[in-house]
This record gives sequence, C-alpha cells and structure tokens, in this order.
Amino acid sequence: MLKALADQLRTLAREDERGFRESVEKHLGGRATEEQVKAIKEFIFLLPPALQQLSDYWKDKSLPSEAKKLSGHIITYIYNPDDYLPEEEHGLFGYLDDAYLVVSAFLRIQDSYLRDWQDKSAMELKLVERARELIVVPEIVIPEEAKRIEALLDVWTGK
Repeated sequence: MLKALADQLRTLAREDERGFRESVEKHLGGRATEEQVKAIKEFIFLLPPALQQLSDYWKDKSLPSEAKKLSGHIITYIYNPDDYLPEEEHGLFGYLDDAYLVVSAFLRIQDSYLRDWQDKSAMELKLVERARELIVVPEIVIPEEAKRIEALLDVWTGK
C-alpha cells in the first residue's frame, strides 16, 4: 500500500510538473524559485516513509500507549476522504497537508516518546534529520492549514 502511494506521488510529479509549480506559486503569492518548488516536492515525498514509521510505531509493543494512540489516529485520518487540500483538485500539491500531518506526528513521537538515537535505524535517523530540515516548508506555503493541523495534533496528544 505504501509502495502504491510512493508510485502515485512519483507519477503525479512526472505528469503534472506545470500544475504543481502553478499551485506552489499561487500559495506563495505568484512567484516561486526552483529551490522552493524542489523543497515542497521533497517534503511531500517524505509522506510514505514517515507513514511507514508511524505504522511501525503503532505495532511496537515497547512504545508508550500515547505514541501508539497518535500513530493510530494518523493512520486512520490519512484514509479519511475529507482533506484540507483535496488531491483530486490540487494533484501532487494536494498531498502537502497530508505530508505535514504525518511528518509532524512523526516528529512529535520522536521528540516525546522514543528511545535513544543509538536504537534507531540509519533510515529512521535520516528521515528525522530531513523532516526537521523541511518541516518549515508547509508552515510557509500553507500556514492556515498547518495551524489547523497543529491544533488537531494538540487535541490528539492532549496538549
């Protein structure tokens, strides 16, 4: 299933390069650099591996119930047809809010519930590093949606 999602994202990226750029420009006030477009696309492509990690956390018996609960909320929510940026309308750009939700939850679990870095795989460490570098991208491009997603995560984590 996650492989299918990754394949779908790659297909959308190839087929709708112009539409993606136009969506980015629209959300950035009419102009976007190549670097901005690339960063947004790269952030969206964090969605499948971060979702895989959340799925792994949900199954991990050693994690606190709070981490498992948040992972479960995210996995359930991601299959909900209601969306801040519907993919049918926005193509690849429509996955930006989903990626923000998943990556934000992933980082919250990393910060609040997980074991020392020595216990993490190289892939997980790399994902954490890149997610921390790119998390500001959606906050700049879709600030209102990012605020609503953060509020939703606060509710789910009891903050």
